[in-house]
Amino acid sequence: MKTTIAIVGVGLLGGSLAAAFKQQSDDYEVVGYNHNPGAVAEGIARGIIDRAAASIEEAAAAADVVFICVPVGYIPEFSIRAAKAAKPGTIITDVGSTKTTIVAEVEPQVPDGVHFIGGHPMAGSEKTGVAAANPALFRNAHYLLTPTLKTDMVAYKKLHSMLTSIGANVLAIEPQKHDRAVAIISHLPHMLAAVLMNLASSETNHTENVLMLAAGGFKDTTRIAAGSPRMWIDICLDNRDAILYSIDKMGEMLNTLRNEIDAADRDAIADMLERAQKGRLNLPAALGKEIGQLYEIYIPVSDKPGVISDITLAVGQLGVNIEDIEILHATEHSGTLRLMIPEKENADKVAKALIERGYEVDMRTTGG
Repeated sequence: MKTTIAIVGVGLLGGSLAAAFKQQSDDYEVVGYNHNPGAVAEGIARGIIDRAAASIEEAAAAADVVFICVPVGYIPEFSIRAAKAAKPGTIITDVGSTKTTIVAEVEPQVPDGVHFIGGHPMAGSEKTGVAAANPALFRNAHYLLTPTLKTDMVAYKKLHSMLTSIGANVLAIEPQKHDRAVAIISHLPHMLAAVLMNLASSETNHTENVLMLAAGGFKDTTRIAAGSPRMWIDICLDNRDAILYSIDKMGEMLNTLRNEIDAADRDAIADMLERAQKGRLNLPAALGKEIGQLYEIYIPVSDKPGVISDITLAVGQLGVNIEDIEILHATEHSGTLRLMIPEKENADKVAKALIERGYEVDMRTTGG
């Protein structure tokens, strides 16, 4: 039986999701909706969209899973419209790079039986539009989900499994923690790239064409400034508090550096650069799919609100990817959750964290 996926917003991310699912299995049917019908037509011509919908409601009514892939300013409205048109059991998720406002606005408006799970793939490109869609975009990329006390266990498992099937490393994080984290690792870098690009452009008016001298470092640093301004305006305003905090902290650090350079304080400058070098070299490498031994962690759980979010958020806080989730021996009131965790060190950390939260844990290697 086919799973029908609706893509609302057939651009880079929506098109790449469509392409990835179509490449992964013939069991997916993809319905596309876009305010510009030409984008859906291009997706159909590429073979990544099976058919077009005339509205958000039409797309959602036919779907088992709906991905809302539009600028963050539109996500709450479009998600609510999709949820109200969807049949019971449908999962609504989004790809917005802010989560607190979206989750808070959407969850209370979702009808009983329909499930909303916030999402944010940490993947992208300076290119835009369905023409840039790439089925490999999510491979080995972190894909963040933001479960809450209302998140249904079966719905989360289904969405998690779909995303891991296209190569994503799925992590759970609370919406507020998500926004604080991405302000530093994603939103602030984009603002800095834009400011640096504008600084270089303005200096061209006063000196020789400085942009003609741009080499690899400058190009790498400013590459993300080529992203969609419309999208980034919405992000700045939606995640305003966290971005302002990050800008203020960056300003303090730049001012400190300015004073150190002004004072010709070689030791302080060296310390700053060495700490940055050490931090950069210690960044975790991308997780490949040759992950070695998998470990199974079995957790008896009761069927009550918040269990899936509590467990997945505990694992997400450790930065550990759950390779697969399965619900076993489910009854009306209880069941067993099985997590597949790559590498013994990770599995030990997960088991310890869950035991500390009061769960019973049985850890086994795969196959025995």
